[in-house]
Amino acid sequence: MTMRLIGPVYLIGGQDYNRVYVDWPANDPNVYLIDSGDTFVMVDCGCGESLSGILSNVEQMEFEVRDISHLLLTHEHFPHAAAAAAVQKMGIEVLASEAAADAVRSGDLRTAAFWYNRQFPSYEGPLTELEDGQHIEVGRLSLKALALPGHSPGSMGYELVVDDCRMLFCGDVVRSPLLDSFRGRPDYDRECYVSSLKTLLEEPPEVLYPGHGPFCLSHGRTWIQEELKKVLSYGPRGVS
Repeated sequence: MTMRLIGPVYLIGGQDYNRVYVDWPANDPNVYLIDSGDTFVMVDCGCGESLSGILSNVEQMEFEVRDISHLLLTHEHFPHAAAAAAVQKMGIEVLASEAAADAVRSGDLRTAAFWYNRQFPSYEGPLTELEDGQHIEVGRLSLKALALPGHSPGSMGYELVVDDCRMLFCGDVVRSPLLDSFRGRPDYDRECYVSSLKTLLEEPPEVLYPGHGPFCLSHGRTWIQEELKKVLSYGPRGVS
């Protein structure tokens, strides 16, 4: 099962929408596919066990898996990045922030694999490190990397503008107002989180594609403001 969203964006994975498995306690994130008109870009890749199902979803849309050229990681945590090594071995370029790339290579506590009683898969291939504000040119599209630390040191969003509509693939930085924030992971930094959300509010995107749960298809500012309220309602280490 797949879902076309706004413009060239498709949902190809995520336990909440595409139940590639239901007996594994680590909930895959939303996995997105972006059609650049030339090749395809994946955003996040899941825990690993679901990768074959995610790739099958691509084929169900009559797209070719071999045409996927890039994988963008929103951050280093297990549900979002554990399949990265397998994806890279397919010849797909993996990109992430410097902090996320270092954590993925190390496979240490920063990946939060222990949270799911798992070990992070070994990553030995190349991994392209992105800087804040860097543009990723793929086909007819240009995505802008935005450093958004706080939820994790390596959290990064990817901004895409299509027909004057600004979209942001925001990982776990912003979620539905109906969902709680994740604060119990290693290296959570409330001060950085607040700063990142304030930065987003300076020029908020219209559309938000989060790592879990429903999407915000309009009025993104409201979701960012609600996320800021959630973060400020808890203490520095997530204690109210």
